[in-house]
Amino acid sequence: MKIAGDPIVSGVIARAGLLLIRADASAAIGAGHIMRCLALAQAWRRSGGRAVFAAAECTPALADRLRHEGFELLGGREVRGGPGDAEWTAETARARGADWVVADGYEFGPAWLRTVADAGPKVLLVDDCGRADVAAAALILNQNAGANAAWYPARPAGETLLAGPKFALLREEFLTAAGASRTRGTAARKVLVTLGGGDPDNATGFVLGALAELEGFEFTVVVGGSNPHRAAIAAAAGAMRSPARVVVDAKDMPALMAEADLAVAAAGSTTWELAYMGLPAVLLVIADNQRGIAAALAEAGAAINLGDFGRVGPARIAAAVADLRADPERAAEQSRRGRALVDGHGAARVAAALGAPLRVTLLSDADSWLNSYLGNFVAELAERGCRARWIHDPAELAPGDVAFFLSLSRLVPADLRRRHAHNLVVHESAVPAGRGWSPLTWQVLEGKSEIPVALLEAVDGADAGDVYGRSTIGLRGDELVDELRAAQAAATLALVRAFLDRYPWSAAEGRAQQGEPSYYPRRRPADSRLDPDRTLRQLFNQLRVADPVRYPAFFDLAGRRFELRITAAPSPAPRFASA
Repeated sequence: MKIAGDPIVSGVIARAGLLLIRADASAAIGAGHIMRCLALAQAWRRSGGRAVFAAAECTPALADRLRHEGFELLGGREVRGGPGDAEWTAETARARGADWVVADGYEFGPAWLRTVADAGPKVLLVDDCGRADVAAAALILNQNAGANAAWYPARPAGETLLAGPKFALLREEFLTAAGASRTRGTAARKVLVTLGGGDPDNATGFVLGALAELEGFEFTVVVGGSNPHRAAIAAAAGAMRSPARVVVDAKDMPALMAEADLAVAAAGSTTWELAYMGLPAVLLVIADNQRGIAAALAEAGAAINLGDFGRVGPARIAAAVADLRADPERAAEQSRRGRALVDGHGAARVAAALGAPLRVTLLSDADSWLNSYLGNFVAELAERGCRARWIHDPAELAPGDVAFFLSLSRLVPADLRRRHAHNLVVHESAVPAGRGWSPLTWQVLEGKSEIPVALLEAVDGADAGDVYGRSTIGLRGDELVDELRAAQAAATLALVRAFLDRYPWSAAEGRAQQGEPSYYPRRRPADSRLDPDRTLRQLFNQLRVADPVRYPAFFDLAGRRFELRITAAPSPAPRFASA
């Protein structure tokens, strides 16, 4: 039996293995492939696994960053994406005993993927554009808005695609950033300019020229150490009417984003960092794979898309920045919508898809009737390979993947909910109809024999979150309170199991509630009052839902109060005729 206030933590049964991450960086291809894979490596390490990077090309600054983070970096000499590269990657995976090879780059075609997969490890392909030649990959990750199965027509049916910003890979420094919860809404003054780590066409210099005549701003310009145009960029920054500083190989990008009011950025993987930080952005497309990202963010209302940088005139860039400064409400709305797209848990979701043990928290009231079922369930979660924790105080919530608020009478504030990727509740009604308190009890009193049950996201509005699963409790009509609770517990844990069994794909299947809401009130002890002039048949539902300990059924008669408790008599033994 669990002791109130004493958290129970399961033993760790499953452990993550080794990821071999194959990605490259250079002035020509930028730093994005390695930087987003660094986020996945960090999440994998948090789960207890190890990650090794393998690169045919890598800038010195990124190599130092990986080593500083404690990750090994292996260098290859083969042509990127060629047969020799595939053989080198396959042999390295075999030699290191890698469970997965993560391939992030557009050169890794079908032959490359097949060679690596045939060596034994499973392959996760990180993609941005949609491809028809990826059958050898066990999983595909496309974190971009709008990505879906139609982008990969050759994929077999099943859970093999991680699609959309729910899986956006954000590094640890963003998850702990002080400004991650800030919503912009004041007139913009500080502008962050970030056009990618490589920027071979000097889009940065072009943008600075476009913004040169603007006054009343402060510009921070971020460039990579491998940028071949650094001298020209520094000269352009010095010639601007507003003060501008140039930051080379920024060590704390989240801090730069946190202090900025808006950004002018390339529509690459940095856009998901901007969205998470709530930083309104004017986007430029500087590579073919960025067009879909820019269009999707603009459609979602989270950014302004100016299109291909080579076709955008300087006046249009300057006007977009000036207009956003003059419209704080629009900037605030972009900020809110960006933060709604990216919650910061994408890397952990991808790690879970690769087999990392889930961090699961159960939160219930200390005196809940459900606690008699949750003790065994914690042990079951451990057997499933989860790192399970059971608590009664929301303040004890620690970072994790999924928290289940089960038989919890308190609302958990948003700052505590953000510690988990998902916070789920089970509600016994056809939400949005029947929100509120004790829905199963009220429906039994209404005489219903089919009780709907829903698994939904915990949000600020009670029982108003997206629905991830539904089921039904069927009643005969003679169950007493303990039997009703047993059925409720079984339905609750079945929905929890179903969500965890298919996580993280189940996390992408939430659906907004449809229809007009209705609400049940909170039950009070007075609701167990019986009318002594009614028949037992008429009172039966009231009797069978009353808790005999906490709120027993009662009636008042002749100035005295009487309590009634009902139990089911043992079934009579069957009678058999003698031989």
